[in-house]
Amino acid sequence: MQADGMGALLVTRREDVRYLSGFTGSAGSLLISTGRSCLVTDFRYALQARAEAKGFTILIQKKDHFSALKIAADRIGINEVWFDESALTVETVKKLKQQKLTMRGCRDLVRVLRQRKDAKELAHIRRAIKRAEDSFLELKRYIKPGAVERELGMQLEFLMRERGSRKAAFDTIVASGRNGAMPHASVTTRRIQKGDLVTFDFGAEADGYFSDITRTVCVGRPTTRQREIHALVLKAQAEAIRSIRPGASCRSIDSVAREIIAGEGHGRHFGHGTGHGIGLMVHEGPSVSPLSVDIAEKDMVFTVEPGIYVPGWGGVRNEDMVLVTGKGARVLTTLPAGLDGKK
Repeated sequence: MQADGMGALLVTRREDVRYLSGFTGSAGSLLISTGRSCLVTDFRYALQARAEAKGFTILIQKKDHFSALKIAADRIGINEVWFDESALTVETVKKLKQQKLTMRGCRDLVRVLRQRKDAKELAHIRRAIKRAEDSFLELKRYIKPGAVERELGMQLEFLMRERGSRKAAFDTIVASGRNGAMPHASVTTRRIQKGDLVTFDFGAEADGYFSDITRTVCVGRPTTRQREIHALVLKAQAEAIRSIRPGASCRSIDSVAREIIAGEGHGRHFGHGTGHGIGLMVHEGPSVSPLSVDIAEKDMVFTVEPGIYVPGWGGVRNEDMVLVTGKGARVLTTLPAGLDGKK
């Protein structure tokens, strides 16, 4: 903030508020200044805010959130407020201006901080990974001909909750047969058939942090084509991971996986980014895609998840989470990646 000449920063995104203050309530904003900083919330969170947001002045709104932010600004002694342009609506900025505050848009400063994980955050992420992986290993005995996609998804989410996850990281994907050609397929009532490829995309939660893992398995003996496409996806993923190092552009990491897949004639069958950051949000910075401007840095955690999706046939995706180290990347996920669920 000081480097950018900002006297005060308004932080409204829920995950950013938690990251900076420790406050986990669903309604609250931070007004951060180089001196005094304030958390503005409502009556429902009065006790929680005082318990969680240590070091912050707590202001409980009496009328509405906008007038309360004006009061907080007056108490801090500022009138010019900077805000993340990606986090506020035009209508919200308008209402704050009506409070006689001077509003200045800026880049997302907190996003930059959140991309690099400290030891405590990594411990939460590792626990979220373990909860997801242990649950999937238990689910495997139910993956057989006749099983219903929706029921498998519900069972997997139940198993993750049973292990301590407050919720699934996102809507679990179970895509069998031709449904696998849709990267983000919704679960259906389709029954799995012998010989199907089934893609599972799932994640658990631990202390607000998430995991995100994908595995594709074959129910029965895989065909030659299934084995070839699966092997190609694993090769693309392995080479992309091998290319990760501090200072590498995330665009170049994406291109490694993309070029391998395109080189075997499946370029048009891989249309999404190779990965994304993960932490307090399932999708956060950095972006690993052809349009990314991000640079890999030590202590970043992101996914590497190339896939091939063939309409009318099905799809294969394999997704692991990696930690950028001082020399390269460490794979945090440990699930077997074979079509038979084994290494």
